[in-house]
Amino acid sequence: MKKLVIWGCGGHGRVIFDIATAMARFDEIVFYADSADAPHTVAGAPVLTGGIAASAAPGAAFIVAIGDNRVRAARFGEALQAGLRPTVCIHPSACVSPSASLGAGTVLMANAVVNSGVIVGLDCIINTGAIVEHDCVIGDHAHLSPGATLGGGVRVGNYAHLGIGSIAIPGAQIGRDTVVGAGAVVLGEVAPGTTVVGVPARPLTARK
Repeated sequence: MKKLVIWGCGGHGRVIFDIATAMARFDEIVFYADSADAPHTVAGAPVLTGGIAASAAPGAAFIVAIGDNRVRAARFGEALQAGLRPTVCIHPSACVSPSASLGAGTVLMANAVVNSGVIVGLDCIINTGAIVEHDCVIGDHAHLSPGATLGGGVRVGNYAHLGIGSIAIPGAQIGRDTVVGAGAVVLGEVAPGTTVVGVPARPLTARK
């Protein structure tokens, strides 16, 4: 039996549930929640609590459905330690080049495009309608929000978050732990730990 555990039962989790259902690869799909106060069912599927190792059979596939990159990364590590194995969920309407590489734990949502030679790291979110052009490299635990667009050859660091409708022109470099605000246009390099906003994108804050 192919069992999928979705860690997180909020709105993001429900979207992943819909994707996993549309994929028709899993015999059983369940949610796992950190809080004992979580509902007993979500979208008709059971919600497990009480420790991931005790709640999900070792060897089951998992996806972490948490938007915050750092929290998602921590849960990803905990699930691995509990004996679960990360899978990849791809909405049937997404377009993925045969030469692209998708890291374990990554989700591609409806109408996302990942083109030739792209490398996507572990536990990433390529959200609804996001476009990743040829030869981009996206680090682990990154999140491209709905409608984000990367031109060819863009580099995105670990834990980076690109906001809704943001754009990075070909060859842009977006550092580790950066935040690119909604609608911002990155023309060059974004230093690690920086939040940029506007057109063109300019630093707003620098996080330690």
